[in-house]
Amino acid sequence: MLYKDDWEQAQERLKAFWANDCLGRPALGVTAPRGKPLPGAPEPKAPEDLVTRRTDPEYLAARADFALRQTYFAAEALPVMWPNLGPGVMAAYFGSPVTVHDGTNWFGEVIADWERDWPRFDENCWWWQRTLAVTEAVAEMGRGKFLVGITDLGGTMDIAASFRGSQRLQMDLIEHPEQVKRLRDLLVGRWEWCYDRLLAIARRCNGEGSTQWLSVWAPGKMYNIQCDLCCMISSPMFEEFVAPELQALCWFLDYSTYHLDGPGALHHLDRLLAIPELNGIQWTPGSGAPPSVEWLDLLRRCQRAGKLLHVHDEVSHAEKIIRGLSPEGLYLALGGVRSEEEAHDLVRLAGQWAAGPREG
Repeated sequence: MLYKDDWEQAQERLKAFWANDCLGRPALGVTAPRGKPLPGAPEPKAPEDLVTRRTDPEYLAARADFALRQTYFAAEALPVMWPNLGPGVMAAYFGSPVTVHDGTNWFGEVIADWERDWPRFDENCWWWQRTLAVTEAVAEMGRGKFLVGITDLGGTMDIAASFRGSQRLQMDLIEHPEQVKRLRDLLVGRWEWCYDRLLAIARRCNGEGSTQWLSVWAPGKMYNIQCDLCCMISSPMFEEFVAPELQALCWFLDYSTYHLDGPGALHHLDRLLAIPELNGIQWTPGSGAPPSVEWLDLLRRCQRAGKLLHVHDEVSHAEKIIRGLSPEGLYLALGGVRSEEEAHDLVRLAGQWAAGPREG
C-alpha cells in the first residue's frame, strides 16, 4: 500500500487483535504529520455550495487523497477514507428530509402516523445513489494507495428515532411496541443489504477485509454498531427493543464492536457484555467526561468479560493505559503525536510498557 509501507505487518497485528491476542504489545493507532508529504495533486479547491462540498464524489476523493498524503501512519494506524454523508445516512434512503451542515447532516421525521406513513426504501433516491457514487470514486482513486470504509449507516433504532423524533419514539415503545419492532426488523434487513452493496465496492480497492470510521481493519465483515437512543431508555426497554437489533447485526458481521458512548450508556454494559457474538467495546468517554485513562476499572471489567477494547486518549496517557490493561485484545488510538520520530519512539516504548508489570 503506497501510503502505508508496513501494511502487511499491520494486518498481522490486527488479526491478532481480533483474535483477542497481541504480538508483543497492544495494537496502536498512531498518526503524525509527515516530515515530507507524499507527492500528488495539490489540495482541491472546496466547492462554494455546501451540498456539493459534502457530497461531490470527485471532490471528496481528491480531498481525502490529499489529506492522507500529509499523514504518517505508524503501527496499526491506517490510511482510510470513509465516505461520511452524515451519521445514520440510511434514514435518507427511506425519504427522511436531510438538512446539510458543514460538519454533519441531520435527518428529519417521516412518520407522523404509524398507520399512514410507513417508510419505504427507495433504491433510486438521490442520497443512496450519491453514497454509491462517492464510495466508487474513492475506491477507484484509492486502489493501491489507501483503504475505503463503509459510510456511517447508523444504528437501526437511531434511524427509527430520526423517523419519529427521539421523544415520540420513546413513547412509542410503550404505546406502539409492535410497530416499532416491525420497523426495527425492516431496518436491520435493509442495513445488511446496504452494507453488502457498499462492501462489494470497497473491496475493489481493499481486497479482503473491511473498515469504517474507526479506521481499524478486520479480515472479514466488521462494523462498530451502536444505539445512541439507549442513553434515554431503561434496561427492560433495551432488552426488548435494542438487544435483538444488536444480536442480529452481530450474527451478520464477522467482527463487531459496540460504540459505548459515555457514562449515560453504562447501565446497559452488563447486557452488552453478555452478547457472545459481540467481539468488543469501543469506549468513548463523551463530552465533558474524564478521558479514557480515568476509566481503567471499567475497561478492565470489559476485558474480564472476554471482550476486546478500542480506546482513544492522548499520548501523554499512553503509558498508564498500557500498564493498566492487558495488551491482548487492546487497540489504543492516540492523539497528540507531533512527528514521525515521536511516533517511532512511542511504538518502541509501548512494547516495553506492555512487557513490564501490570498496574491495577
